[in-house]
Parts: sequence; C-alpha cells; structure tokens
Amino acid sequence: MKKEIAEEKYDESISSGNTGFLGEYDNEMKSYSINLGNINPKEKVTLKAFFIQNICTQDMSYEFIIMEKYPTFHYKELNKEGARNKIIKANFIIEAQSKITRLIAPFFDEMAQNKSTYEVTFSNDYKKAEIIYVKNPDEQKNKDIIDEIYGEEYGYPGKVNEPTFLTSFSILFRTENINKPILYYQFNPELNETSYSINYVYSSEELKEIPIPEKPDQDNKISYYSKYENSLINESPGLFVFLIDQSGSMSGKPIELLKQGLLLLIQSLPPNSYFQLIGFGTNFKKYNEEAVEYNEENVEYILNIINNLDADLGGTNINSPLESIYSDTSYSKINLSKHIFLLTDGQVNDREGCVNLITANSNKFRMHAFGIGNAFDKYFIERSGKLGKGSSFFIEDVEEISSTIISALNKCIRPYLIDIHFNFQNYENNIKNNIVSCEPNNISNQDEIISFSFILNEENNINIDKLKEPILIEISGKNPYNIIKENISIDQSKNIIRLSNGDELSKMIIGKALKENEELIDDKEKEIEFSTKYQILSKNTALFAEIINDNNDNNQNELISVNLNDYIKEGDPFISWPNWNQPGAWGGAGGGWGNGGSAWGGAGGWNGAGGFDNGNMPSYDFENDNNNIDEEIKDKFENDKSKNYITKLIISQNIIEGYWDENEETKELMNIFQQAKIDIITEKIKSLNKEEENENKIKYTILVIYYLNTEYSDKIDEYILIINKGKKYLINQGIKYEDIIDGL
Repeated sequence: MKKEIAEEKYDESISSGNTGFLGEYDNEMKSYSINLGNINPKEKVTLKAFFIQNICTQDMSYEFIIMEKYPTFHYKELNKEGARNKIIKANFIIEAQSKITRLIAPFFDEMAQNKSTYEVTFSNDYKKAEIIYVKNPDEQKNKDIIDEIYGEEYGYPGKVNEPTFLTSFSILFRTENINKPILYYQFNPELNETSYSINYVYSSEELKEIPIPEKPDQDNKISYYSKYENSLINESPGLFVFLIDQSGSMSGKPIELLKQGLLLLIQSLPPNSYFQLIGFGTNFKKYNEEAVEYNEENVEYILNIINNLDADLGGTNINSPLESIYSDTSYSKINLSKHIFLLTDGQVNDREGCVNLITANSNKFRMHAFGIGNAFDKYFIERSGKLGKGSSFFIEDVEEISSTIISALNKCIRPYLIDIHFNFQNYENNIKNNIVSCEPNNISNQDEIISFSFILNEENNINIDKLKEPILIEISGKNPYNIIKENISIDQSKNIIRLSNGDELSKMIIGKALKENEELIDDKEKEIEFSTKYQILSKNTALFAEIINDNNDNNQNELISVNLNDYIKEGDPFISWPNWNQPGAWGGAGGGWGNGGSAWGGAGGWNGAGGFDNGNMPSYDFENDNNNIDEEIKDKFENDKSKNYITKLIISQNIIEGYWDENEETKELMNIFQQAKIDIITEKIKSLNKEEENENKIKYTILVIYYLNTEYSDKIDEYILIINKGKKYLINQGIKYEDIIDGL
C-alpha cells in the first residue's frame, strides 16, 4: 500500500495496544527497515526475510556472496558461561545442471581468516557440492574474534547492546556450461503471467580456452585472469577519479609513498582516458575542476601537483567529495567506463551514509577502495568496494601502495561493453508488448552477466513448451573501439530452464525495474501500482501487518512469522539473522540466477600478432658473454638516487604511444648494459629496415623494458602497465619484444 497510509495504520495499531509490523524502503539511504511494535513480555517473534538476488561473477567464475552484512551474537551473550565454546555451523549447497569445474571456499574471508574451517564434498557427477562452514570452533578463537569485533578499529568501543557486523565471504565456482546462453522462465498462476530472463556471457576469441578438469579445481592461489589472460594487453580507456586522503594522519612516509604510487598510476593510464585528482580532509580540493583528457599537457600539470602534495587538509570527511562527484553532470558526457579510486588511512566520519551513497551510485561509478596502514576502517573499505561494484584492498604495509593500485588499475582497463541491446530476430512482437522489461546494464572487467528480463501476459506469451523454432537473438554492444555483434540461439533441447510455478522471478524483475526503469521511476502512480501488484517495496510504498491483542485474555499472543519476500539487487544491504542455515545459489544451468562468469576478453587487445619470424634473425653465441650488469654501476642504482632515477625514467615515456626516446635518463642505460648486448639489439632492429628516427625509439623502448624486467623483477607489479604500453608500441611497429631479447 502507499507508504503514508501504511505508516498511519502502523501508528494507529501501536496506539491501540496491538502488535504492528511495518516494512519500508528508504530511498535516500538505499536501505530497508523493519519495525515491530508492542511485543508483549515473553512473547516469541520469529522474523524470516527472504532475498532473491542476481548471482555475481569474479575471476571468470560465479561468486556467491554469503551474508554481505549479518549480525552475530550480542557481546553480553558471548560473555555468558559456556557461550564462547559455541560452534556456529552453516551448510551451503550448490546444484548445477552441468559439471562444477572450479570451487573455492572461501574466496573472500578477511576478518574470519584462520578462525573458520570449511569442508567440501561433491556428488559423483560433480554437479552438486555441499560446503560445511564452521565458525570459531574453540574458546580462544571466540575470544580473539570478540576482541577484534569490539576493538576501536571496528568502530564499536563500549557498545555492548548492539548486534555486530562481520565482513562478507564468498564461494567462487565455475561450471562446464558457464558460457552458454540460458533462458529461465516461470509461470505465475495467481496473475496468469510468465516471467523470462535471458542471461549470456560474451567470450572473446583472444581469451585462452579454459580446460575442463577431471575434478573441480580448488586451488585458491591461482587467478584465472592471470593464468588465461596473460597474453592480453589491457588498454581499454576509462574515466578515473582519484580521491586521496590528505588528512594529517597521512603525513610522513604514507603521503610520500602515496605520491609515488600516484605518479605511476597517472603514467600507467591507457590513451584516450580521462582523469581527475581530488584531495580530501576536513574539506576537499579539486586539482582538476573536471575530468580532463589524458594528454601530455594535462599529465605534466598533474604530475607537478602530485610532487607538491602534502597531508595538510585536516580530518577525514569522505561524504562531501563523494556527493560532489555523484552530482556532477559533466561526467555523463564522457561515454567511458567510470571508476573512483579512494585511498584513505583513517576512520570515516559517516561510514553508513558514505556506503549508502556509494551503493546508490554504483551504476554510475565503480568504487575501488584502498585502506592504508593499520588504523583504517576495514568495514567501510570492504563494504565500499563490494557495494560499489568495484574492489577492496587492505594495504597494511605502505610499501605495497604502488603495486596494489596498479594491480587494481590493470583490472579496470580490461575490455568492457556499453550500450548493449538484445535484438530479437523472431518473436519480436510478443516481447515488444511486454508488461515491463529490464534492459542490460553496461558490463566491464570482462566478468559480468549480460541479462535481459521481461514479463508477458497470457495474450502475448511465448509458448515455450511448444516452441516451433529456436529463439534467435542478435546481441550488440560497443567497446571503446568497435561495435560488437554476437548471434545466439535458444532452443528447448539445451538451454531453456523452467522454474516451478511461483513469483520469485517476477519479483526479481520488478525489483530491478523499480530502481532502473525510467518509466516507473518517473511515474509515481505507476510505481505504486507495480509495487502493490507484485508485493515489492518501493520508495512510495510500505508493507503493514497487525495482530489484534485481546487485553482481557491472559494468554500470551505469539506472532509466529512474518514473511517479507523482496528482491534486493546486487549491492543493496543484505541482512540475515544468527540462525542462518541457507541454501546455495539458485539451481539452473551453472547453479545460479544468471549464467555468468567467463570473461569476454580482449577486444582491441593484442596477442603478439605482427611479430617477426625468428628464423630471419641473425644468430649469436652468448656462451662467453658476460650477461651481468656492471656491479659498480648497479650499486649506484640501489641507493636513493636509484629511486629518483627510476621515477624520472618512467615519466620520460611517451604516455600516448608508449615509447621511450633518447634523453638523459635513457642514455644512462647505455652505461649500465654490456655494449655487446646493445650491439645485438641494434643489429636486430636494423635488420627490420626501420626509419632512423623509429630505430632509436625502438632501441630505447626495448632497453627500458629489459631493464625493468631484470633489475626490478621484484616490483614488476608496479611497472606492468608501463611495460605493456611499451610492448604495445613495439607491436604497432611490427616487433615482438620477446623475439628481440631472445638469448640476452
């Protein structure tokens, strides 16, 4: 019903001495609230909330997030005799229609590391997995986690009567049919309507084929991105806002290392990108008034700014700059994937407000949150990254700032698709006359589901059970360089899943539509109509229930349960109570709502094409060659001057084309390398008959890459994008770096 009416009825119920229930959605805070009033002494209340959400994806696999936010026992309960020995146990079951080929549990468990145990068993055909999770199985571990939860760094000093919130953890799994398009449909007999959801993952030809193992891969130390994507050069441009903490606590080593990381970050951005630098403390300061184009002039200006940054802006107010970013309409003119890099070392003034703000704008900007040092708010960092559809990083060792942020950037610049459309080649008239539809969102990071959902009435319904021909769909989208088109076919024999009669799928579709469909958002009466019809809370509706208490009856009334079925899209607050036995991901092919996981990889990327044949190259005898860099000169580069030199060397790279040319820093390399090596590289380049101007660029580019790879191999994660820019330049010149340095 309308929110105003529900609130009035609730107030009347409470004032009359009855037990009232009110469920609401707060559009400003982007959260759900439940109120229970007039519960009699010793009265038992059981509240069950059921949530349906799209499954997430990560590292070319499904990611089933367990309890993004859940309360555990109260502190006073844990202090009771014997309470510390309580074992919290949960069972999760994943059932798929195809073989499970990868399973990692837990994938993400920051606060619970070394305090939990997991047991995994599979069915004989590996289509079903059961995971038993045991939390804090002994007294000492219970004591440890109590101390952690209620320590000041988690923001709960002295609060003993409030439930605490642990960070989320995830189960990562991949299936044999993860890349096949799937159509789910469900008939709702109450409304005589059928809901449909088509889910698809685009996989580029440049991506290496992932083999099907005999048994599920459970190695949690291997990244599929790194293993199957290592030949791709990620270079997709984006819009990057760098939001950096300049509060007083960042003074000294942290701010200096942050500046060093920012220099690398700016130098590593892909061509055709846009960027903006904002510092914050008590107030915030825009060093670029708006996002600027990534060119030599703008980079030179911002590098000078970075060199002079200081920790002099006061406290830690993140809310104000975030509000400024999200309300700035100039960003919408730039049709690129948009990211915020938030780096902070402290506690946040209004963390719930900030998290809700980030969640509400996750479709505009992806949030990548970095906590630096030991005093930052881990809850805020972890929640911001997950609910902001980005990533979270805990950098307790400040020496790792550069490598961590470059690793995050490398993921951001993977190929992505925007302006995605489903063009039906048949049945288009049925689908055009839908009751409501949810168009695909932009996808990025090579790892998201392309989904199109809609609801049809009886008149326009597609009779799937008697389908005479496959459903033919052309999926189109744009990456930064090309228009991508892919044709898919859906037929009864292999990729249609019928769900049991009910309203779960329609609730999921309507829940998403109420937040994303502009027609419903702009029309209040229509929004209320859909919210009421499908029993989904919206910003203008509320759920009300009442039990009439008979004051003349001495017997206690018992409110057995209140079921609130609601769709919460990925990113909304997710709450469940201590008794939390829950099933795993929805069934369906691959075990989840939405067939997802594998990356679409590398449109516009390179696979070494254009390299030359080694057979045409001169051969050399390296047996007697001294391949070691002169030790005396090497020592010089291991002191403070070395750090200064390497920074200057990297910054001397042409940021757009990615080459190095002759300058003071690159000429210094001539003193480091054995002349024989330089002669070999020079001769190989000359054999390619390049123009003299390009020969120098090619030579110095190869020397710098070789120097970084050999002398800074322990910091290669920091320089990988700089190196990739150089390699891309060489590829454009018809040269493969590995062929030139072969044998050195």
